[in-house]
Amino acid sequence: MKGIKKIGYVSIGILLSMVLLLTSVELVAFHMDHYRASFEKYKITEATGMNMENLEHTMGDVLKYFKDDRVELDTRAVIHGEEQPVFGEREISHMVDVKALFVQGRFIRNSGVPLILIIALILIKIDKDWRKGFAKTLLYTSIANIGLLVMLLILMKIDFYKYFTYFHLIFFSNDLWILDPTTDVLIQMVPEEFFYSTAVKIIVYFVGSLLVLGTAGGYYLKKRTK
Repeated sequence: MKGIKKIGYVSIGILLSMVLLLTSVELVAFHMDHYRASFEKYKITEATGMNMENLEHTMGDVLKYFKDDRVELDTRAVIHGEEQPVFGEREISHMVDVKALFVQGRFIRNSGVPLILIIALILIKIDKDWRKGFAKTLLYTSIANIGLLVMLLILMKIDFYKYFTYFHLIFFSNDLWILDPTTDVLIQMVPEEFFYSTAVKIIVYFVGSLLVLGTAGGYYLKKRTK
């Protein structure tokens, strides 16, 4: 029974980590203000030949597509004074792969929540000291994740492009993500600097949620020992 309890609490910790991370990704990735700030900061109007209105229109279509609210990504916009299709065949094919990642991530997150509840109910039934078990799970999950995130931030700071490349090699089975910044609007809209700031923001959101849960778990354990 002790082994089953341990597996249960570890499972909750893993599932909770995934749910919080994927939620942080969604909060950042689907927040239009994040893109507006990036367009201004990195002078994307100059890089693309599109004004802010056309950039926002284009990104709005991309986000709808990633949310699965749009079947095709056939966006047209004014580029260098001429209305034309924004994305080429290679860019569209790559975004098919990106959309698949978002859809899968959303499924994992949405499935993780009921799984956590089911496992929690089982643990409450079989573990008389379940409150302590949950508190330790929250604390240890937070400490483990924050430790890994600190290491990730250090690696990103040293060589972001290297680990950005690793990410693509792991999650994509083709080289469609390799785009030409001189001709492909997608990479002009979201350059490497954008992905770095996005990754940092996701980590900040994730760490914030971990600190809240970890503090709650640590507070309970400390109060219990008094």
